[in-house]
Amino acid sequence: MKNFKKLGLGFMLALLSMMLSSCYASNDKMGLDVVGYNHTDRDIGWFTVGNGGGGILRKHKQGGSACCISIPRKYNPGMTVTVRWGGVERETQERAVQVPPYTPEDGGHFAIHFLRNGDIKVFVTMYYLEHPDYPLKGDEAKM
Repeated sequence: MKNFKKLGLGFMLALLSMMLSSCYASNDKMGLDVVGYNHTDRDIGWFTVGNGGGGILRKHKQGGSACCISIPRKYNPGMTVTVRWGGVERETQERAVQVPPYTPEDGGHFAIHFLRNGDIKVFVTMYYLEHPDYPLKGDEAKM
């Protein structure tokens, strides 16, 4: 029975490792959790970027976190990602969004902001919106 428990524990650890490995690709890639911010007056039913995405984003709220997106460890000038969203009050939509420069040290999560003016901004950042060093500033950052 003891060996069976060890075998089961080993299997569970291996399974967990495989699941997490999708967030940690290789030396030339970094895996980031995805978090969404909805600054608009309408709920968003779901959103995705790369292989990661999240569930419902209520109006003027953050959340909808999910795993993961894998991006190059080294920033590539002109880099874009495709953001898709839809659900609750909207048809499915899609937009290519420019990724601003980042460093591996910025890696913490991949933030997607649905802004009041209809724009979408994304950031690779270790901070959350409330932090003074967060890359989105001023009126755009208001929820």
